[in-house]
Amino acid sequence: MAALLAGLGLLAAGCIFSPDTGNGGGGGGGGGQYRKLDSPANVLDALRLAYAARDSVEYKQLYDSSYVGTSTDLNDPPGTQVSTFRYADEVAHVAALQRSTSINSVSFDPGPETTWKRLPSDDPSYPEWAVIQINTGNLRIEINDNDGLKTYTVTNSNPITFSFKPTVTAPGDTLWKIVRWNETGQTQPPA
Repeated sequence: MAALLAGLGLLAAGCIFSPDTGNGGGGGGGGGQYRKLDSPANVLDALRLAYAARDSVEYKQLYDSSYVGTSTDLNDPPGTQVSTFRYADEVAHVAALQRSTSINSVSFDPGPETTWKRLPSDDPSYPEWAVIQINTGNLRIEINDNDGLKTYTVTNSNPITFSFKPTVTAPGDTLWKIVRWNETGQTQPPA
């Protein structure tokens, strides 16, 4: 998401909101469509669903409050635009998507789970973290503005790395949250 945030400037300041449930997005926890966040894979699946629904309530549950994401945009000049995003930035981004009247749809596709690679922690300070690397990812936002329908797509031909922090909530019960996200991508011009 971070590459598109930087490339499109859709990150908006403002409060996190919770619109009515049942309208295809925003608020309310998704009506039971989200799996329990008891594995990193389930967190990525919930990320996919919450982003498409523009559900800021569920979306903020997926990130640890210490989250830091980095994105390298390969467009202009190649590989030199590095952006850093924090927890509040990610949540505000989804809230801004929900508020927008010109966005028709959004989606994040991490590819099939069978293509994800589970890795041990890459941070010696946090050996309990889990890492999932996805080979390709696509983020798509369709915007209907005064010039007509435009589609922005961020494609990542390089792996995207997610780090997950576990929290033991009861004996034998662990929940996971995204604590780091590193991506390199290109924003394609509107179609």
